[in-house]
Amino acid sequence: MYKIIMLDDMVYVRYRVKDILENIGMEVCDSGTSFDFFNKLYDNKKELNLIILEVGLSSEDGFSILRKIRGRNLNIPIMVLTKLNDRSSFIKCIKEGTSDYILKPFNNKMLIDRISKLVVCHENSNKSEEIIYLNFQQYIVRQIVKCKAENKKFSVIMVSLIKEHFTELDEKIDVRDSYLILIDFLYNRLKVIFKVPDLFEKYGLSTFVGVLPDCDKEKVLSIINNMKVIYTKLKAMDKRYSEYVLQFSFVVFPEDGEDKQQLLDKLTVKMKVEMLRN
Repeated sequence: MYKIIMLDDMVYVRYRVKDILENIGMEVCDSGTSFDFFNKLYDNKKELNLIILEVGLSSEDGFSILRKIRGRNLNIPIMVLTKLNDRSSFIKCIKEGTSDYILKPFNNKMLIDRISKLVVCHENSNKSEEIIYLNFQQYIVRQIVKCKAENKKFSVIMVSLIKEHFTELDEKIDVRDSYLILIDFLYNRLKVIFKVPDLFEKYGLSTFVGVLPDCDKEKVLSIINNMKVIYTKLKAMDKRYSEYVLQFSFVVFPEDGEDKQQLLDKLTVKMKVEMLRN
């Protein structure tokens, strides 16, 4: 049985998530305060498969709690399930090493699918070295170790679908059904570019992240050009894409950083700059 711990100060949300997950055979330890959460985390850390965290807590600093969790160096994925619908919070969570970012209100099936993916990944990572990395954060760490040993490079790319002429006033992430349909369709078109052992996955609602082994700056620029071609064709086919643009940022190991945190920090800063430059 998979075991999950959750921190959220809204009783209804905790009850709903717990009910959803227990109905599919998962065990949930829920907490409404950080004090209770860390006590339960200490008691159950060897059995846990996933942490679910609301960073937009009413009376506590959720990002401070997230940093404390990361500081314990636990090999447990963290899913952010939050009411904070803005890109700055989203980027903070990426930089802190979270595994997923889901906005409230959420769809039950989508939540189950995303949680199932993370707990299976965590279970597999504890069983074998020869695993499929379903989490880009884990895959980055794996590539750093491999590339240091083999004196090779790899790249991390971030792609976001944002409104044209994006400004700092456009912080909110679009959550309309029509936008989500466009995101899913776009993802299915772009992922064909990436081959095994490349990793290309959705993170949150509006962003894709790719980890590209043995890939330098020239190769990643070629991939970006291919994605631009695909997106141009999509815009010609579906006029709904006309109000959006694809924004890219990327980093290359080791030029842009020699550990995961350095790489993600630079990746997210570059994305913010590119968005405002658009």
